[in-house]
Amino acid sequence: LSQAPPRSLRYPSWAGPLLARAPASGTPATMSNLVGLLVPAGLLSLAIFMHILACAMYNNWWPLMSLLLYALMLLPLAALARQSESLFDSAPTGFHWAIFLLASLVTLVIGVPIVMWHVDVIESGSVFFNLSGFVLLLATGASAALFGEKQSDGWG
Repeated sequence: LSQAPPRSLRYPSWAGPLLARAPASGTPATMSNLVGLLVPAGLLSLAIFMHILACAMYNNWWPLMSLLLYALMLLPLAALARQSESLFDSAPTGFHWAIFLLASLVTLVIGVPIVMWHVDVIESGSVFFNLSGFVLLLATGASAALFGEKQSDGWG
């Protein structure tokens, strides 16, 4: 009774590894890879959406200044990526300066919207959307690190 499916229902030849089925479970073998890409991408999209929503709802575009700080946070992260694995190794002085600069920029990302709200430049709802976008950005980084670790260890 087990017949081969008709030719029209078979996978195209170019989609072989992408659509391959795992033998035991019947789920796609690359589902964890797909989830590892889609979850951080979705969280990043939501974070940017929250920042734009913070501006558009109150017709005030000052909260987009935090996106400039996000762009500046990439510089120390790039410097940290080129250094050693552990914080307690004998790292060069630039490594510690990169950590200091990154911590300062994270503090600014949280503090700038609150200061702008305090001096009545933006509304309190805009601060909420801006800070929730920052939390979503942190969740993006955490999920990317988690899924990247699973893929490098051979779990996924």
